[in-house]
Amino acid sequence: MEITSEYGIYDQRFEKVFNKFKENLTSSIDIGASFAVYSNGKPLVDLAGGYKNKEKTEIWTPATTVCIHSTGKGVVAMCLAILIERGKLNLDEKVSKYWPEFGSNGKENILVRTLLSHQAGLYAWKEKMTEEDFFNWDYSTELLAAQASLHKPGTEICYHAKSIGFLVGELIKRVTGSSVGSFLKEELIEPLQLLCTIGTPKEQHGNIAELISSANLNAAFNDRDKIDNYTIGAFLNPGNRTRTANTEEFRSAEIPALNCHSNSSSLAQLYDNFINCDTHAKSFIKKDTVSSLIQKEISGIDKVMKSPMQWSPIGFMIGGGKSFGKSSKAFGHTGWGGSLAFADPDNKIGIAYSMNLLAGSMLGDSRAIDLIAATYESI
Repeated sequence: MEITSEYGIYDQRFEKVFNKFKENLTSSIDIGASFAVYSNGKPLVDLAGGYKNKEKTEIWTPATTVCIHSTGKGVVAMCLAILIERGKLNLDEKVSKYWPEFGSNGKENILVRTLLSHQAGLYAWKEKMTEEDFFNWDYSTELLAAQASLHKPGTEICYHAKSIGFLVGELIKRVTGSSVGSFLKEELIEPLQLLCTIGTPKEQHGNIAELISSANLNAAFNDRDKIDNYTIGAFLNPGNRTRTANTEEFRSAEIPALNCHSNSSSLAQLYDNFINCDTHAKSFIKKDTVSSLIQKEISGIDKVMKSPMQWSPIGFMIGGGKSFGKSSKAFGHTGWGGSLAFADPDNKIGIAYSMNLLAGSMLGDSRAIDLIAATYESI
């Protein structure tokens, strides 16, 4: 039986999830947040509440969106899946076939799958970058195309935290003629009638929640013993500033690795549609394509993340430990500050969590983990 609450709807089996969500908001662990679980087009949980701003004067509604940082990389991976299914993009083709300028400085033989699975050695710019440089698409992509790899491609796993968005976005642009934001809008978001943008139109900015830094936001970068050239290059050239992410210029730009704006309802529905494509009336992908693209491409210690990682051929995180529930086959992506979204093929569900209070968690936020644990106790 479906229950309607002050924060949204949930199947009565998931009362533990509702109680945890409510507790997070009333205890101020969350200021504003949303959490959703969908299966075969039906909401098992779809909750949203709290406040959009630090002063707690603007209510977070079901239509509120927020910057989800790297969680958006999973959405971009779905765009890539569409192109692969249509035969527009081949994982075993050289990147330079689609993007000739990329083939300079010894990069001519890097395969698409090598790039997408964070093995190309382009996890950082060699030039000093500023946040403003990310507003200049051509400048950011041309630098990456011109430089040499930072290690021999295929020999190391190095999470391309910020650069991958420009690399993948330019690849999509070369193949389709459209920016990644336009492709996402036309192929996924408008047909499915969801809320998700990369490059948000100004008229929608009033719908976006303000990002708020927690006291421990930069804790991941405070341990100097763990800071090396990999970390500095991937994460701190340039660094993330919450105040920049709240600006009109940032919200309007297309920075695919960083500035996707969405909510948990839309993200959970995207992942549900992707994994349960054979049962959806408006499916955008075929089951065989999905099966081939959620397999493990590479696993090992990621030198940027300083952690064991498993990547799919198109950049999904595979497994994910407690962050992705109980299935070793689960796939998706986490984001700076705590957001995440993933699909569980075993339980045929899509799950997402998004919020505006950014915590210093790189791989797994306790707020999301607790909600996910309650979800699996309820299934």
